[in-house]
Amino acid sequence: MFRKATLPLTLLVLLCATVALSATITLFQATFDGSNVRIIWEVANETGVQSYELYRKANNEPAFGRISTASPSGQTRYQYLDTDVYRGAQGGGPYTYRLTVRTTTGDQSYTSTLGQTPSAVQRSWGSIKSMFR
Repeated sequence: MFRKATLPLTLLVLLCATVALSATITLFQATFDGSNVRIIWEVANETGVQSYELYRKANNEPAFGRISTASPSGQTRYQYLDTDVYRGAQGGGPYTYRLTVRTTTGDQSYTSTLGQTPSAVQRSWGSIKSMFR
């Protein structure tokens, strides 16, 4: 008589948990600061962020052009002063700024458009002030 050997059955269950990594941007705005434009963004969560890329486009330009790249540094508020808005962009406003957040799980983009364009007098005065800084 043969005796049937009983082997313990081991069931291995692998659980895979997916954690969504993404940045949480709570503010993105562009405002005039004399003849310059100050771009500010606030971050509540930088989990998985690889870089921040800032782009600018004038109303008559066909595409955005990158003007700055920043690495995440753990701060909650970032800013960039665009001092070349009138020298770098051909034509006039309104200007649109785009912030692209590069993350390990994909990119997120935010836009901010300046509502008006400063007059030639405001731009000239800002240029004169910048010569004496």
